[in-house]
Amino acid sequence: MVEEVFFATGNEGKIKEMRPLFRDRKIELRQVDVDVPEIDAMDVEKVAERKVRDSFEKALSKDLVDEDDLLIVEDTGFYVEGLNGFPGPEAAFFSRTVGVDKLPTLMNSVDDRSAYFKTAIAVKNQNQVKVFTGKLEGKVPENSRGESHDHLPYNSYFIPDGRDSSLAENSMHSDENFHRTEAVIKFLENYIGASTR
Repeated sequence: MVEEVFFATGNEGKIKEMRPLFRDRKIELRQVDVDVPEIDAMDVEKVAERKVRDSFEKALSKDLVDEDDLLIVEDTGFYVEGLNGFPGPEAAFFSRTVGVDKLPTLMNSVDDRSAYFKTAIAVKNQNQVKVFTGKLEGKVPENSRGESHDHLPYNSYFIPDGRDSSLAENSMHSDENFHRTEAVIKFLENYIGASTR
């Protein structure tokens, strides 16, 4: 029976958001604050896979985890089809360095405004790594819609399929974290569930 999972992140918000999903299954989610560089890739799964390997090794070297512990990382990308998937896993870097408000300028002559968020949850246990993903599809509006927060900068530039309002305009928070929640549930049901049967 799995009683705890270690989460390599410095982001307290992610811990708070994901912890209830684990507690529902009587699993404690414990934070491990290790900082490792990310590889340069457009595939969020590859970024998460490498990140979990490096995070596990670093946490192990600092005696923060044991060889048989489960360690996860989370990585989310924002993919705009008309920009060939840019900014993808570089979304946070783009937001910090250039500013998310530059996105409409990049899309001035773009016809295809479809976009999606994709989250990858990678888990490492001994020599095994598995990745689980969640996705939320929609489109980029021509102008900012609503007020985004620093940790959710693209929410004012994303309208989920089947909705008229952006994530920033949506007072219900179920959509803004859908992709992450989907990835976590897949991990819990397919990995944790399989390991306890």
